[in-house]
Amino acid sequence: MAAHRFHQLGYHRVSLGDVAADAGVTGPAVYRHFRNKEALLAAAIAGGLEEVEVAVAGASAGSLEDLVAAVAEVGLHRPDMWVLLQRESRFLSPELLTPIQEQFGGVVDAFSRRLRRENPGLAADDARLLVTAATAVLSLPSTTRTSLSPEQYRRELAAAALRCLRADLSTARADTVEPQRGGPTDPALSARREQIVDSAIALFFSRGYSGVSLDDIGAAIGIAGPSILHHFATKADILVTAFDRASTSLAEAQSRRRESGGAPDLQGLVAAYIAFCLDNRSMLGVYVSEPMHLPADALARTQETIRTELRDWTRALLATSWDLDEAVARVRVRAAVVAINDLVRLGHFADRPRIGTEILAVALSILKG
Repeated sequence: MAAHRFHQLGYHRVSLGDVAADAGVTGPAVYRHFRNKEALLAAAIAGGLEEVEVAVAGASAGSLEDLVAAVAEVGLHRPDMWVLLQRESRFLSPELLTPIQEQFGGVVDAFSRRLRRENPGLAADDARLLVTAATAVLSLPSTTRTSLSPEQYRRELAAAALRCLRADLSTARADTVEPQRGGPTDPALSARREQIVDSAIALFFSRGYSGVSLDDIGAAIGIAGPSILHHFATKADILVTAFDRASTSLAEAQSRRRESGGAPDLQGLVAAYIAFCLDNRSMLGVYVSEPMHLPADALARTQETIRTELRDWTRALLATSWDLDEAVARVRVRAAVVAINDLVRLGHFADRPRIGTEILAVALSILKG
């Protein structure tokens, strides 16, 4: 029950009273088992990871297909688990976060060892990158609905994750995905407003929107928190501006594609998105993790931009894969996008010298089969 609430609302919007009401007990009854909300979140994440650990341990002696199928089943059974790990664990204190990180690290290590048994020439760091991409794909039920039947969805997720694991990173090093240099800007914003937005994005990415105050943002740029109110009416207005700026940048690229009138270029679409993400890593993290804090109208604008991007990718994929079912194509596109997002925003993969082209290789493997 607590895991479901954290998944749907985010850590800061859940109280122990809410959880107690869901469970049909009193607040003090919850405190007898968990000393605070943070401990409850840690237990929810650890419980999900324990299910993954059991799945990995039980399938490691079998084929890679068996291992992926077992982890895919956990993701379908516990759709909250990956979101809690990736989005909400940042709110844990080091005392509670470290065991979670070690637990997840053990899962990735076991998964990577099994992958390297199949591919002995694969470097350890490359294996971890591929496993991270595969677990991102397997997390898709946390965020995405589909018209596929549960069995079809399970098969497609497992197949996409296997394509991640077997992607050839060496082929990626022949090309370069160039970042867009400087990220999105809004000419309507003054230099000070841009500075406030940029600082807020960095803080929202590391601490979460609810964990950042106007004083925190002001301190980051050397002004008093209340001075920010000369530029933005509320903290929410800063978040809306950040989302609108990123959405506008993507929407402008979408418009340029339509004006060019050329044939759908799937690789070009994917490469451009990867470059955008690498150039705006903090904003990507906020874009993925904080939309629940947007007002309804701002959220609708963001969602429409995302839907348009996904439609463009799906049309480009179908244009080159005539026999592919459209519902399957949409799942593949979502899987590729979530793999890109996680490889850019999580850990230190973004620092790899050829990460852009490596991510491109993984994404195209997911899309093209």
